[in-house]
Amino acid sequence: MPNNHSALVEKLGEFLSDRYSVKRLSEGEMQGLRITSSPYLAYWRIETDIRHPENGKAIQLIVAAKPTFPFSIPNIYTHPKLEVLKYPHVEEQGKLCVWGDDVSFDPQDITYIEHLIRDSCLLVEETISGKLDDDFSNGMLSYWERSYTTYPREKKATSLCNVKNRTSRQIHVAYDSTKGVIFADTEDELKRWLTNIGLKPSRKLCSTTFLLNLPDAWKPSEYPTKIGDILSILKTQGADHVQAIAAISYIMGSNLRDPAFLVQTNTPNGAIITAMRCVSGISTRGNAGQHNLPSVKAGNGFRDGRIFFRNLEARCAQIGIRGMGVERRDPSWVLGRDSNPSLPATSGTTIGIIGLGSVGSSLLPLLIKAGFCKFVLCDGEPLEAANVGRHLLGMDYVGINKALACENHIQRNYPWVDVLYAGSHEWFVDEKAVEELTTKCDLVISATAEWASDKAIQEIIENNSLTSSVVFCFTEAHAVATHCYVNKAGSFSYGSLFDNTGGLLDSCAKFDHQTIKETHFCGGIFQPYGGVELSFGHSMIVETVTELACEGIQDDSYRVWVGSRKLLQSVDGQWNQGWEQKHGEIGDGSKILKVV
Repeated sequence: MPNNHSALVEKLGEFLSDRYSVKRLSEGEMQGLRITSSPYLAYWRIETDIRHPENGKAIQLIVAAKPTFPFSIPNIYTHPKLEVLKYPHVEEQGKLCVWGDDVSFDPQDITYIEHLIRDSCLLVEETISGKLDDDFSNGMLSYWERSYTTYPREKKATSLCNVKNRTSRQIHVAYDSTKGVIFADTEDELKRWLTNIGLKPSRKLCSTTFLLNLPDAWKPSEYPTKIGDILSILKTQGADHVQAIAAISYIMGSNLRDPAFLVQTNTPNGAIITAMRCVSGISTRGNAGQHNLPSVKAGNGFRDGRIFFRNLEARCAQIGIRGMGVERRDPSWVLGRDSNPSLPATSGTTIGIIGLGSVGSSLLPLLIKAGFCKFVLCDGEPLEAANVGRHLLGMDYVGINKALACENHIQRNYPWVDVLYAGSHEWFVDEKAVEELTTKCDLVISATAEWASDKAIQEIIENNSLTSSVVFCFTEAHAVATHCYVNKAGSFSYGSLFDNTGGLLDSCAKFDHQTIKETHFCGGIFQPYGGVELSFGHSMIVETVTELACEGIQDDSYRVWVGSRKLLQSVDGQWNQGWEQKHGEIGDGSKILKVV
């Protein structure tokens, strides 16, 4: 393969020579052009008649082929190089950003290089003319990240703020040496996130700062460099002097050494969040860079820790500010990059899950990814090692109650999620669990497949304690079929599927042998199946729950995922003819049957 790449590079050189005024460059010549040569296998210079806007020289295109050519396109540079942040689509050392990820090409037909060079010339012409200046807004993050140098060991900040709120406002912030800077709209949201990632919220850790909202994106020439620039922007947005100074006080009061704040920018490609950090704080002595001197108190002649508003502008206006790396981790971004239409409905729906075994536990990550973020979890059993093969949780949680373990797992991995209650006893003897299920939940999922638990649900439905709909889920033997019955509020029609001892009246599959196996404990049994067979049913259940949250429920509904005939035959089963006569032929399976 490497020899083949070398041959293809030689072929590329011949292709370029046939079409352009081209010269192959040496490594020394690349160094003379101040272009790093080490990532590339070969490089060529192509003459153009485009003139550099500053020195009038003819611009040359440098075609640099990587060792992965032709499966990755060559990089294109300009010489004399165009300046980064002055012209859009220009990166370090004059490298051009020519093709986006949406451009496809045939790597086995290197004539695509001709299109690449043509597009590069057009890009240079339009960039120089100013025709593409609006792209500074469309791709602002690319340019913003090139406008500052990240400090050693500085971690990328986290933003949990809601970009749909397009107002400049006070927000909350935490500064931590291990997790970095974390911004949130509310104190409760910030504290919940910190708790879920293993930090203890404290007054020392948390404070308030400011989010500046911009209706239009800055161009690189407009990036602010001082706190005084932020004051000016606030005043142009209609804030009076006191309001503007108050906003600055939120920023400067959040951290005495190097406070940080957010800037929200609304671009044609949607809202983005950027962060800025002061290069010094309100307590920093005016010591001409002698940072070995001790910090003075914020009062500096006034009361300790206080500066009057009338003095704050003079004290802060010249404090330098710089860009800072920040990553959005709010649900709207994480769960679809602001493009998830069901999120408003799902995020406002609280789900109770009774039973966190092989069915219930694996619903959790799918429900979270669908946008649900408030849960009540109930299960009275600990996780066993033999559960791991078909459970959400791994060996680290063996011996821990399933509800508590699931709570820990999802909060660590999805810190925006709020578990209102995790019940570690049988839910129907746990008064707190019953209260949470009946008063806090908009929808309850029963995934125990235990008749006693289902009858307990019937009881609280009939005494009008539970007024939400219930989604009942269970599997047949060997997980050849997974059932999902939506029981509308106020009824227990789900019970009609069973006899009075909980035996399923009509199953999809029939077996001429016993399907359960005994364990090594007195009276213990288990049903053999794996996680793969269940995964299709999990998706069906979560799809059903999402539809309920978004569209509501008028009547009961009943869906069944039937596995493949191959799976059925592998466990010596057959489709139940009685079921097929009532609900239609199953055939080869691997599909969802809508029964009601």
